[in-house]
Amino acid sequence: MKASLTFTLPEEAEEHRTALDGHRWRTVVEELDRALRSTVKHSEEPYASHATWARELLYQVLKENEVSL
Repeated sequence: MKASLTFTLPEEAEEHRTALDGHRWRTVVEELDRALRSTVKHSEEPYASHATWARELLYQVLKENEVSL
């Protein structure tokens, strides 16, 4: 199976760049999630509860945008 994306440049340059950088954004979000998880597991309050809140917010935003890690 093959898939192709077509962009009209330069009008759709931003959309083109977004498509090309998708894997980088995923890596950023995964690293953020790992850092927050580590903070939850290994930190004292209030850092652990703040990290829990941020991680829950992250997963809420992912769900609302119908993407997952």
